[in-house]
Amino acid sequence: MAAASPTPRSLRPAASALALGIVACPARSFAFDAEVRAESTASSWQVRGPAGAAVLSLRRFTQTLSVAGASRSDDPRAPVVRLRARLRIDSDFGSACDPGTDRCLDELNRSRAAEFAPLFARRAVDLPFAFLEVIGLARGRVDLRAGRQLVVDPLGFFLFDGGLARLNLGAVASVEAYGGWETRAGFPLSNGRYERDGLLRADRAGWDRSIATAVLDRASARVIGAALELRASARLDARLTWRRVWTAEGVAEEAVAARTELMVGASVRAFAEAVYMVPMSTVTTASLGVEGLPARGGRWSVELLRVRPVFDLTSVWASFWIDPTDEARASVSLPVSRAVDLSLAAWGRRYALDTETSANAGTALGAPLNAGGAASVRVRRGRWDATLRASLEGGGLGVRGNADLSMRAWVLRRGLRLDALVSLAHVRDALRDDRSLDGLGLVLGATVPLGRVAQVSVSLEDDINGVVGHRLRAIGVLELRTLP
Repeated sequence: MAAASPTPRSLRPAASALALGIVACPARSFAFDAEVRAESTASSWQVRGPAGAAVLSLRRFTQTLSVAGASRSDDPRAPVVRLRARLRIDSDFGSACDPGTDRCLDELNRSRAAEFAPLFARRAVDLPFAFLEVIGLARGRVDLRAGRQLVVDPLGFFLFDGGLARLNLGAVASVEAYGGWETRAGFPLSNGRYERDGLLRADRAGWDRSIATAVLDRASARVIGAALELRASARLDARLTWRRVWTAEGVAEEAVAARTELMVGASVRAFAEAVYMVPMSTVTTASLGVEGLPARGGRWSVELLRVRPVFDLTSVWASFWIDPTDEARASVSLPVSRAVDLSLAAWGRRYALDTETSANAGTALGAPLNAGGAASVRVRRGRWDATLRASLEGGGLGVRGNADLSMRAWVLRRGLRLDALVSLAHVRDALRDDRSLDGLGLVLGATVPLGRVAQVSVSLEDDINGVVGHRLRAIGVLELRTLP
C-alpha cells in the first residue's frame, strides 16, 4: 500500500478545523448513515479523425463509484459530519482505427504528428468531487468543508481543491470564504471539466515542442473567493459573490456577481442576476425577469438576457466576443388536462456583432436580428408517455429549426421500459453555407430493473447529416446502489 501523501500547507488549517469539529461531536448515540452507488457504462461510437482517417470507431468502458455518508445523533444541536466522493474511470479499448486505411487516433504516437491527438487518452482517472464537511459547529454558526468541491453560484460552476468556511448570522444572512487551487486539466485525477474556454492544457512532459503547440503545459492556479447571502424575509433572497483566479502568467478570472429573488404575492417571482468582469470592466452576463406559478398549475415567464461569453483572461481569445447576444424571451406552460401538458415560447435575439470587441468586427455585419418560437406537447398515459417538440428561428443569420418525437412505454410493468426518439434538424447559415445541413436522428433504447439494487439500460443512436454522414453510438449502462 502506498504511503499517504502529506497534507499541503495551505490545506492544513482547514483539515485541522475539520478534525476539531469531528472531535467536538458528541460521542453518545453516534451513528453514520452511508450510501454507495456504482455505475458501469459501455459505449461504442464513430467520429471523424483529426487527419487521414475518415471515420474512427471508438469503444469506451466507464465506471463510476459514489459514496456518501452523514452522522446521526440523538442530540439535535450536535454538529453533522458529512462525506461525499465520486471516482470515475474511463478506459478506451479496441483499435480506434479506420479499417480502410489502418490509420489510428493515437495519443502516444508522437512520431506521426498528423495522427497525434494529444487530448485523447485511452485511460483516464477523474475525481469529480471528494470532500468532508462539518455542519453546525459553534451552536450552528459555523460550517467547514475541505477537499475537492464544486461551487455553484451566479459566477457559474467552479471546481477547486481547498477549504471553505461559512459563518451563519442567524436566519437572515451568511458569509462564505474559500481558497485553494483550481482543479485544472493536466494534473492527476482531473480532466478540467469546469475550466474556462480559451486554452488547452495537458502534461507535456516528454513531448516534442513542435507538436500540438496550441496545447499548453499544465499550470496551477490559486483561487480565493467570498460571498454574502441575505434572506431578509421569506420573500427576499440575495447573494453577492466575488472570485479571483490567478497563475504566474496573470489573472485568469476576477469577477463579481449578484443575484436576487423577490416573491411578489403568493405566486409571482421577480429575479435579476448580473456578472461583472473586473479586468475587462464589462458586464458579461445579465438577466431580468418575472415568473408566475398559477394555483391551477403551469408556469409563465418573461425574461431579458445579455450574454457576452468570457474566456480565460490569459488567452488571446479574451480579446474577442464570440456570438454576443441580447435577447427577450417569453414562455408559458400549462396543463390542458390531467394527461396533457402544453408549452409555448417566443423570443427575439440580437447578435451584437457591431461591438468593438466582437470576433466579427470589421465584416460589416452590424447587429442582425433573429426571431423564433417553440412549442411542445406531452401526453401521459398509464403505460406510456410521449412528447412532441418543435422550434424555428430565422432572421439575419439564417434559419434553424428542429422537431423531435420521444416516447417511453412500459411493456412489462416494473420489468421492461422501451424508449424511442426521432428528431429532424434544418440549418441554413447565412455566414457560412458549408455549415448548412439537414439532419435526422434516431434513438432506440430499453431499461430493465434488476430488483431494488440494480438497473440495466441499453441504447442505439444514429445521427445522420450531410456534414459528417452517419454517427453511430451504442451505450450500455449497469447501475448498482445500496438499499435505503
